[in-house]
Amino acid sequence: MKRNLLSSVRARSTLGATLIVAVALTLTVVALYGQLRQTMLDNVDSTLELRAADIAAFLEEDDELDSIAISNDDDAFVQLVAPNGTVIEASENVEGEPEIVDRSGSAFFSVDPTELPIGSEPFRVHIASPQDTDITIVVGQAIDELNDVLATFRTTAFVGSPILLLLVAATVWGVVGRTLSPVEAIRTEVAEIGGTGLHRRVPEPASRDEIGRLAVTMNAMLDRLESSHQRQQRFVSDASHELRTPIATIRHEVEVALTSDSPDWHRIATDVLEENMRMQRMVEDLLWLARHDHTGDGDDQMREPHQLVDLDEVVFHEARRNRAPTNIELSTAGISAGQVRGNSDELSRVVRNLIDNAYTHATTKITVSVSTDQRGVVVRVDDDGPGVPEQSREKILERFTRTDESRARVSGGFGLGLAIVNEIILSHNGTLQVTQSPSLGGARFEVTLSD
Repeated sequence: MKRNLLSSVRARSTLGATLIVAVALTLTVVALYGQLRQTMLDNVDSTLELRAADIAAFLEEDDELDSIAISNDDDAFVQLVAPNGTVIEASENVEGEPEIVDRSGSAFFSVDPTELPIGSEPFRVHIASPQDTDITIVVGQAIDELNDVLATFRTTAFVGSPILLLLVAATVWGVVGRTLSPVEAIRTEVAEIGGTGLHRRVPEPASRDEIGRLAVTMNAMLDRLESSHQRQQRFVSDASHELRTPIATIRHEVEVALTSDSPDWHRIATDVLEENMRMQRMVEDLLWLARHDHTGDGDDQMREPHQLVDLDEVVFHEARRNRAPTNIELSTAGISAGQVRGNSDELSRVVRNLIDNAYTHATTKITVSVSTDQRGVVVRVDDDGPGVPEQSREKILERFTRTDESRARVSGGFGLGLAIVNEIILSHNGTLQVTQSPSLGGARFEVTLSD
């Protein structure tokens, strides 16, 4: 489809700037032309007024009109007119001519050359009536030089204005094009970025203007998109890997049973049920994380309203749940009352997952405590297991991340429990720290929430 020229920002900017300059230039030329014409006419009028004043002064000193010397000038004339319209004296170029202008007009006016018996140029005429005399003085001055100056001005404006507008248009076109060239480079690069090219980045201009900041912001957005895409791919890959194991186990059990003469259906059903329960727990965790990712993007209306939650009651309730193996002692000594504002179901899940994680790694003992300090309410879950290496303490809070020890345990999870705990704590503006237990020597998970 043919693109409209005015759809370009460059073309619209150039056209707009040129139109503005054209209007401003036209108004300026008209104003200057009028001012120049009026100034030159005022100078001619001043000259005529002085000439008439000189003649009036001469008349006051000499009653003999014959002795008045009126110089001859092809570009000027003088007439002394009596009240009855008779020309008493005149310059030689209009000598013998009757009254050549109408004295009933204004004191200063212009006369077309067709109305005068002399010259071929328009004249400027001044009519003066001195006091103490009934003679009217009529003086005129050709204004051909004035018209020549005005004609030169008009020609210059007529020729120069289009040239100036072309220079303005070319300048604006070049400046806007140079300014927008990084935008076109950004657009071209973004158009070529696909789902597999999120590693690419738009060029950042050296300038730190709006376009430069746009490029920086665009690259930051691409960083987030690439990171999100990588997390999504890793999430799907890990989920597929985790689901493949129970599915393969179920298939193996059924295939073995079908090839056996006397299969132990009770054992097979037990194994299949166990693998099915593992898959169900994993799917539930995945669905929780998916819903949390959706509501965590700003859709706060889908989240439960926060209310006051007694963490000590939550810990007591979760500690009474039956867990295996039974050789591990769970101690809740040192629990004191602590209230925080949050979602009770989510906070219960935090305590449950931390205790389940401790059961997975503990050897003989687990302790859970609730206390308050200047930071808020603190929940600590300690175990006497092998602990968490310092270099892995942040990594285990990511999804599908487990230590080698947990993978070796039959009761090992999918690496989602601690990720869910971390997501919940962050949504409650709290903190989760993984350290070494000072009392049991294993791992300590410490949750701090504002009260």
